[in-house]
Amino acid sequence: MKNTFGENLKRLRVEKNYTQEQAAQLLNISPKSLSRWECGSTMPDVMMLPEIARLYCVTVDDLYREQSVVYENYAARLLSVYEASRDLRDFYNAEWEYDKLIKSRTYTMNDLRLYGILYQYHMADCKEAALRLFEKGLAMGESSAPEVYHQIERQRMLLRSQVGETEKNIEEQKAKFTEQPHDFYSHINLLVAYLYADENQKALEVFRKAEREFSDRALLYAYGGDLYKRLGNYEDAFVCWDKAFALDPEMTAVLWSKGFCYEELGEYQKAYDVWMSLSAWLEERGYEAETEEPRRLAEQCRNRL
Repeated sequence: MKNTFGENLKRLRVEKNYTQEQAAQLLNISPKSLSRWECGSTMPDVMMLPEIARLYCVTVDDLYREQSVVYENYAARLLSVYEASRDLRDFYNAEWEYDKLIKSRTYTMNDLRLYGILYQYHMADCKEAALRLFEKGLAMGESSAPEVYHQIERQRMLLRSQVGETEKNIEEQKAKFTEQPHDFYSHINLLVAYLYADENQKALEVFRKAEREFSDRALLYAYGGDLYKRLGNYEDAFVCWDKAFALDPEMTAVLWSKGFCYEELGEYQKAYDVWMSLSAWLEERGYEAETEEPRRLAEQCRNRL
């Protein structure tokens, strides 16, 4: 009867350049016990298998395979598991092992390369997972929740822009704008598509057209403020943000935009006032945990005064 397990133990030990005595010491067993395992006369306790696998940089399943590759370390083996499965649990297992390797300061240049590849795979997987969820949400139809529907559209556009698919956003939103030229969201989404593509002049043209028709919509002025800031027109940026907040006092995103813009301009007193205003707004509504960040930013501004 073929002794696959025992033969693997011996082969893996040899490929790792361990003597029986060295491997036995690392496993906290006697060399005689290890010799018996390799010969197939006895088998280790099942609880020992993960420790044995880790020592030889393989998985427990590898110990029983006819052919199993010896990896540089256990982290590299777990990376290969995730590469094949694309299972989130396998990603976390590999990440945990690489993190330990980095903290131990025993890593090599190749370990850094493989660790980066792990995140590269995960980034692609996360992108695909996000897009699937966005598509599923959009498939539910605009009529069920129009505002959320278009929030999903804009979030999908942001994700696409982050991976270089800005033209896809623009073409899609231009087509929708042509179909519904007097729809508010057709204007907003086309404006956002241009913003994400850094085509600011085209975004400005859309904004000005939309303002003539939808001057009562806070969301339009929120994006208008971001647009004018990009163009270096800070006066109009603040006018837009203030108008957005006046139209919708729940739109605190514009306060964040104002605060960071004041900081960039070196106007720390005004930034401080914005952060304190935002903190008070959150506190009044019971968002205690959320007040920590604007308070921290306010303290930073006060220290700079």
